Amino acid sequence: MHYCQSNTMCVNLPGSYRCDCLPGFIRVDEYSCTEHDECASGQNVCDENAICTNTIRGHLCTCKPGYVGNGTICRAYCEEGCRSGGTCVSPNTCVCPSGFTGHRCETDIDECAEGLIECHNHSRCVNLPGWYHCECRSGFHDNGSYQLDGSSCIDIDECSLLTHTCWNDSVCVNLPGGYDCVCTSGPGCSGNCPQEEGIRRNGEDWKPSFDRCAICSCKDGQTYCRRRPCDCGDPEEDLFCCPVCDNRPSTQCLDQSGRTLYHSGSTWLYGCQQCRCMEGEVDCWPLVCPALTCEYTAVAEGECCPRCVTDPCLADNLSDDIRQTCKDPTGDTRLSGDTWHMPKSPCTTCKCKNGNVCCSVDLDCLQNN
Repeated sequence: MHYCQSNTMCVNLPGSYRCDCLPGFIRVDEYSCTEHDECASGQNVCDENAICTNTIRGHLCTCKPGYVGNGTICRAYCEEGCRSGGTCVSPNTCVCPSGFTGHRCETDIDECAEGLIECHNHSRCVNLPGWYHCECRSGFHDNGSYQLDGSSCIDIDECSLLTHTCWNDSVCVNLPGGYDCVCTSGPGCSGNCPQEEGIRRNGEDWKPSFDRCAICSCKDGQTYCRRRPCDCGDPEEDLFCCPVCDNRPSTQCLDQSGRTLYHSGSTWLYGCQQCRCMEGEVDCWPLVCPALTCEYTAVAEGECCPRCVTDPCLADNLSDDIRQTCKDPTGDTRLSGDTWHMPKSPCTTCKCKNGNVCCSVDLDCLQNN
């Protein structure tokens, strides 16, 4: 009339009993004992984030609170998930990839605005989702090496390329990022600028009739027109030309998250698109990525623009060339683009990418097997 299990000895007590372990056995609970304590000895297959419970015939693995899995494999669980390619490393804690921050990696770091990036003086910093780009300034172009800091931007010689607009009697002089027209002699050296409405004097500024938002200047016989700068402090400012000065609620825009309000004319990045507020309407277009000349490129998770990579297995710009083949473990020839499972490893998938064997392991498959 007792509940003592195997490997125990029932000891009668006044009004009750107890179960003592036989010599050489270790207690599991009040009624049972086992030969080995696999949890204490380290002879178990529990994950480091699991709780090991000794049993009569072995041990039991249970994931700790904040982790999910079968006990042999336990992964941290973040209730709201990690965005932008972030990794859940401990309960409700995300490690963000480079270029993102926030509790869920939901915020793009503007490396340009925060002064984290110092581009070469021939280039300017352009923020991208999760990244940045040093873009050559006007009057400069890249020499083909596409250095990340913009140091590969070199001056465009408009004079030798004949892309200048110097008039007949002037001489083109190349300058860093531009050029100048020097007039020494001749009837065209007055510096005045002929216009449809008459002659504009050298150094004169005026508002052209063809564009209400522009201002034109005459400089050494050449007409230069540019967009007129905005002065939001001027109550008479033309809001058609300066929408950024328009504070009327009807012309403002909410971004796609519904949390940020933008003035008309403002721009922002959303996902992989450039967006602009146009008098209450949001207009978006695809983000323009910098040109790359490297052989292999890949788009990292959470980013929009490709980067150069050296490993062809990581590249996503390769088109399958059936002339480049691979050998699988059985010795069979595989065409580029073919996939197969590794023998005795059903969770490992391999693919032939232009003569390179590229393999990956499915973690979910491992957990279920």
